[in-house]
Amino acid sequence: MHIPPLVILLGFIPAGAYLFRRFPVRIAILANFLGGWAILPGANYRVTTDPFPYWILGVCLPGGYFVTKATATGLAALSGVIIFHFADLKNFRPDICDLPMAVWCCVPLLSAATHWNTHREALLGAAYQAISWGVPWMLGRIYFSDNRSLLLAAKACVIAGICYVPVCLFEIFAGPQLYAFFYGYQPYRWVGATRYIGFRPIGFLEDGNQLGTWMAAAALLACFLALHRLADRILGLPMEWVAAGLALVTLLCQSAGSILLLLFLAPLAMLRQRSFRRAFVALLVASILSFTLFRMSNLVSLRTVAQSNEMARSISTALTGIGRHSLAWRLARDESQITVALEKPLLGYGQWNWWQNGDLRPWNLWLLVFGFYGLVGLIAFGTILFLPVIRAVWAPTGDDALAEPNPRLAMAALILMVAIDNLLNGSMILPYLLIMGGLVVLRTPDALDNSC
Repeated sequence: MHIPPLVILLGFIPAGAYLFRRFPVRIAILANFLGGWAILPGANYRVTTDPFPYWILGVCLPGGYFVTKATATGLAALSGVIIFHFADLKNFRPDICDLPMAVWCCVPLLSAATHWNTHREALLGAAYQAISWGVPWMLGRIYFSDNRSLLLAAKACVIAGICYVPVCLFEIFAGPQLYAFFYGYQPYRWVGATRYIGFRPIGFLEDGNQLGTWMAAAALLACFLALHRLADRILGLPMEWVAAGLALVTLLCQSAGSILLLLFLAPLAMLRQRSFRRAFVALLVASILSFTLFRMSNLVSLRTVAQSNEMARSISTALTGIGRHSLAWRLARDESQITVALEKPLLGYGQWNWWQNGDLRPWNLWLLVFGFYGLVGLIAFGTILFLPVIRAVWAPTGDDALAEPNPRLAMAALILMVAIDNLLNGSMILPYLLIMGGLVVLRTPDALDNSC
């Protein structure tokens, strides 16, 4: 018999709030968000017999469900801080760096102003994004703005990856079984599950791609900690073994995008020459933004390029030959919906299912945001991702940030991994907003105790 997902999600709110009484505040925050994301069901999904229920969105956006793991962890953390650490909350002062998050939380209301029939959805959307996005961002601003707390967050992400190793190994051979065993229906359980070696695991996350990002991020941070000797052991295991083990499990998860991102972004976390890493980040951010603008403008069809350009056609044929159809499929899904999104470019449709006016929904989170909230929402979303990276690399916060090794660089690499992954996938690991909120601060708060 399955555990009712709604009962678990609602029950987690007081349980998560209790962590703030039992543990130091930073540990409670990390356990609540990372632990909750790792074990909770996504939502109380309505069962369908469709093998590919493409219309079900990731819980990072307000879709057909308000009670999700995103809102449950956000409400638990907000309740815990209000009840047990209200003085810290009272000392919080919003800054100009919080403007993108404020716009992001309010953009459902702005979009509704142009659509008379979406006001109820707008209120729910604004509340959803304030709880699931605004709360971890704010707590990151308050509690994770210095190198010591960011190092604690890095270790927590590594521990989250270690805890998922048995889950991954079991499901690689047995298939994605655990979510169904405990919670019942999981919409993307078998989508893309069959791989070269066994199966691609999901665990209790939203899909195999998200689990790949979860493990790749843990491996990236573990390599950083091991290389710079910032931790000798984690959970009693030598740090070098942890880094190697997480990298190996990331490969075994067989999520190609996550593996490539790990290999590509690892140097950023390891680089010591400031000018080189700044150039690396500048080029990467410019490339992501250029690709996004290129796709949103719909000036050139990538399908047409793939058919007419010999090199592009060769790449497409090679990917098809090794059984990797998903990249072309995702690009085609996005391309089929860009024209629909461009019909309301400023504030979007204000509805989560805006794509129903076209073909299947897009698989690109950037495009989903553009169709949902228009250019205003897209700019806010992009700034939330890139402002922390820019400040981490270009504007260190005080003497501790200038010292090497710098955990901010590893965290910046993690955020860039998320930003690139969002170009091809429609879900996002929201606990990483704690890190984004911490990196965006230019001045370390001195009113807080820096103990864990």
